[in-house]
Amino acid sequence: MTRWRPIATTLVSLAGLGLAAFLTWAHYFDQGAINNTCPLGSKGAGGFVNCGAVTTSPESMVLGVPVALWGLLFFVAMTVMSLPRAWRSPSMRLAQARLALNVVGMGFVLYLVSVEFLQLHHLCLYCTFVHLLQFALFMLVLTGWNDTGYVQSHSSDAEYDELEDEEWEEEPEPARDMYSAPGNRLPRSQRSKARARA
Repeated sequence: MTRWRPIATTLVSLAGLGLAAFLTWAHYFDQGAINNTCPLGSKGAGGFVNCGAVTTSPESMVLGVPVALWGLLFFVAMTVMSLPRAWRSPSMRLAQARLALNVVGMGFVLYLVSVEFLQLHHLCLYCTFVHLLQFALFMLVLTGWNDTGYVQSHSSDAEYDELEDEEWEEEPEPARDMYSAPGNRLPRSQRSKARARA
């Protein structure tokens, strides 16, 4: 297993968790924190980069839940599943769940980006940072399938079985002389004379 991958996915998940936690807190308690600190953003209605226009739009709610809260829940789950111990787990379901969750998360990101560009015509840089973290996490998990404990445990078992089969095939059969082979046994006195002549 590649040692850096579990560490990288954990760090990316924690960074996404921090940003999503800030956006969730601001959504419920202080929307002005987003408006006033938006990187490169304009505080008015104009301007392409406008975090407030995105985070307060009707599209910022999905199924009655803020998009920021969906992101927070996603990164909480990914932080747990990205820990080194989780990567080492031989559970197939855990490996599949980590990959499936990232595929769903990446699809959600593409939807949100399309909403920003095609419907709102505004860009939230805080959201963009989260989207980039999600993309990095997606690529790390997608390219790291062979580093999962599930694949590693199965490849180790297969290599062990193959090695055991090779050893079994190469093991020489015990040598037998013509006098000890079944059906060729001579009386003891004749066997002794035959060995003496040999």
